[in-house]
Amino acid sequence: MNTLRPRPLMSRRSALTAAVLAPILAACSAGDNKPTMDPSASAYGTLYVTTGVLGAKTIVAHVYAQALRNVGYTVEVIGHNNNRDEYLAALGATENTRLDVAVDFTGDLLLHLTKNGTLSPAQLQAEHQTASASASAASAGVTLTPSATPSIPADISPSPSPTPTGDPIKPRALSLSDTLSAIGKIIPGHLKLMDTVSAQNRNVLVTTNATGARYKFNSLNQLPEVKAPLTFAVPEAYNTGNYGIALLKNVYKYQVPATKVANESTEREQLLAKDAVQVALLHSIDPSIEDNRFTMLEDPQSTQLNQQLVPLVRQSLPSSAQEAINRVSSTLDTGNLTFLLRLTSGTNPVAEDEAAKFWLDHPRK
Repeated sequence: MNTLRPRPLMSRRSALTAAVLAPILAACSAGDNKPTMDPSASAYGTLYVTTGVLGAKTIVAHVYAQALRNVGYTVEVIGHNNNRDEYLAALGATENTRLDVAVDFTGDLLLHLTKNGTLSPAQLQAEHQTASASASAASAGVTLTPSATPSIPADISPSPSPTPTGDPIKPRALSLSDTLSAIGKIIPGHLKLMDTVSAQNRNVLVTTNATGARYKFNSLNQLPEVKAPLTFAVPEAYNTGNYGIALLKNVYKYQVPATKVANESTEREQLLAKDAVQVALLHSIDPSIEDNRFTMLEDPQSTQLNQQLVPLVRQSLPSSAQEAINRVSSTLDTGNLTFLLRLTSGTNPVAEDEAAKFWLDHPRK
């Protein structure tokens, strides 16, 4: 059964109205640069774009979907349960389970592919190459001898299978380009990474102004001096592997007293706002940080991951569709993404699909 083919997402918010958007139009251009239609797009069939459970991934997926419609494609936006194994498999499927475009965060995706950083990207790449060569030979009726099997590069220590002891990654030491390079080497061959969204984003640990003032800390390196038993709201993956809670102990010599697992950022935000926890993991682009006047804790040792949004597509996606996606990514800077997140959240939110159409038709000046 396909868990990645639910019914199409319905607008969960009220439609855009002139009254809601009239003040915003003053900050937007006329939108004269319309994309060129691809006359062959309609022959491709329906493109399926999937959203995640986080607001940033959801709105960006809707923007990609609308951009694809603008060049002539029929597009359906569907939800999924945030299971990366399922959406990665669906991007390679050919039946009714198929997906064509998915959006993810670079840091989280790399951690998933490397089992929370315990596996070596170089080793995984070598094993993928060996498996691919063996599969190609098998389909041709050829049996590879050991000497005919692609060898592992000299700078990679061979092992029979990926293990936590074979060159694990050091996430905090990776630049964005390093992260993308590592992901590109280990994603399945039927997938392709498109250009990242230009908006700057990273994981940040935040606290309230009141908590920071009470315990006198505004930086992660001050945490060991805090004598109170702080509780951290974090996603489940942050509790495991050699990243997250482990880095706070290894780098800042701080043993987190207690954690409350909350996989959705909105839940972590709410827990922090009502002082059910004292520190929460959020994304730096999350409008709730400014809205609630949360304090982003300084991270002098750069332990928190870069989290650029990146679209993954199937290799067979037509070039006009790939170009439309990259065109959107280049214009989705921090200001534009924050604008869209604010437009689709808060007390008077608008539906993501309509916000996406509005933004593409009326780009901000």
